[in-house]
Amino acid sequence: MVLEVKLPRELWPRRGDWEGRVLAVYKKPGDRVSMGEPIAEVEIEKAVLVIESPIDGIVTGVNVRVGSLIKPGMVIASIKPLGGVAG
Repeated sequence: MVLEVKLPRELWPRRGDWEGRVLAVYKKPGDRVSMGEPIAEVEIEKAVLVIESPIDGIVTGVNVRVGSLIKPGMVIASIKPLGGVAG
């Protein structure tokens, strides 16, 4: 089982179409990640959103790069949980 880490939809106060810009990507496929550890930073208007890992696991894919524009709900990374079960 693989967990997809997405740019949250519910954290943005505006409605309608919007985009964020990826400022940093801290993990690459094959990296181990701990719950709460930053995976990426995304700038949304006047704020920077730190996207953290929701689980302990191994990064199996990263779908963004620095400078790319992303929309709410887009998959930022995929993580295979340690122990094989998503929390």
